[in-house]
Amino acid sequence: MISRTRCPVKQQMRFGRWKRTGQHKGLLTPEERARIAELQELLIECFVEHRGATAEGREERVKSLEAEIDDLLNKKDEVEKWATLGSA
Repeated sequence: MISRTRCPVKQQMRFGRWKRTGQHKGLLTPEERARIAELQELLIECFVEHRGATAEGREERVKSLEAEIDDLLNKKDEVEKWATLGSA
């Protein structure tokens, strides 16, 4: 499900409003950096597939991918949030 606090995936992709990585207030542990890198790889795969599904008009898959992208972004935000709180 797309978070109410975020623009829908299509709008974020169109306007280039994805958060840049590396903008953390605290220092990340090697485990946190690895987890973020893993999530980013999954996000890239989802974005590529989303673009293809959109071009092919596969609306169900597009919606499914948007939900998956939002979930991955939430997980990435959680890792970053806990890293920031841990360094406070």
